[in-house]
Amino acid sequence: MIETQKKILFIIPKNKVGGAENVMLSLANEFSKSNLKIYFVILTETKKIKLNKKITLIYLNSHRVIESILKIKDLINRIKPEICFSTISHTNIALHFASKLSSHKCKIFLRESNNIFESLSYKNFIFRYFYFSLLKICYKNSYLISPSIKLSHYLKNKFRIKKKVYSIANPIRLNKKNNITKKKFDFINVGSLTSQKDHITLLKAFQIAYEKNKKLKLLIIGEGIMKKKILFFIKKNRLKKNVLLMNYQKDVSKYLVMAKTFLLSSRYEGYPNVLIDAAINSMPIISSNCNFGPSEILFNGKYGKLFPVGDYRYLSKLMLKDSKTIKKIPNHKLEKNKINKIVKKYYELFF
Repeated sequence: MIETQKKILFIIPKNKVGGAENVMLSLANEFSKSNLKIYFVILTETKKIKLNKKITLIYLNSHRVIESILKIKDLINRIKPEICFSTISHTNIALHFASKLSSHKCKIFLRESNNIFESLSYKNFIFRYFYFSLLKICYKNSYLISPSIKLSHYLKNKFRIKKKVYSIANPIRLNKKNNITKKKFDFINVGSLTSQKDHITLLKAFQIAYEKNKKLKLLIIGEGIMKKKILFFIKKNRLKKNVLLMNYQKDVSKYLVMAKTFLLSSRYEGYPNVLIDAAINSMPIISSNCNFGPSEILFNGKYGKLFPVGDYRYLSKLMLKDSKTIKKIPNHKLEKNKINKIVKKYYELFF
């Protein structure tokens, strides 16, 4: 008797510039190399994406994630997968309830990659109460995965989950570029221009460092709602000649090798992919010691430099240090982030 090909449904809310979505794309592409049938589902209206030709790409074109629940239910009933796997909290809620409505029963894996309690702190109490109540139901009754060990423990305690919350690190996404000798920038920061990434702390630190060394140059790559505020700060403090703000770039690697040091100033994270991107390109790293991820990736400060969240004065002192004095993460320490090893962990968990 010939064994039927196992099917996995990967689900993301939309194709946007984000770490969680990019991780799912990488995992799906790698899984498609095995003897599995991979479906990649995008819930809301979005720009088109390219995936391995072996992957079946499905656009549900819902206006909102919550409106896609019945469509996901119908998809599960039609495709009859062994595994359904989603990421990002509102998509996780949609998948959980769609699976409960479905007549076909399969394993549900939900991936939470962010510090959701911080990311939703600006919402009113009533919204947070109902949202977290829904998440608690979903996460208690599914297989829950997080990229950070500390985040896994945090989610387990916060939602009072009795069973294990699995931790699987994010994979390396970029190929290492040949390091060019001439560095155009002293520092580079890559990330969405949002309050989470705290670019104002970064710019305040750079301003202090710049006053002591007028040759310093900073490159920021990203897009987001804080762009006007960031540009205003740069203009107001006469930093236009020394700070370059660029829109999101598809090939970030070629810009990483143009800078001496990578900077992360986030208020909170889940497991920042950009630190892995910087590490694979042999860059010294300076990062806020935020929850969650940086301390794990930098081995509690054994490599790189960690500074307290929002402490721009301490950060400015680190920026004035010679980048050569900052220990880089050795390549062998990144072995655990290789895509084949990460996919093997997922495969063992799924099956």
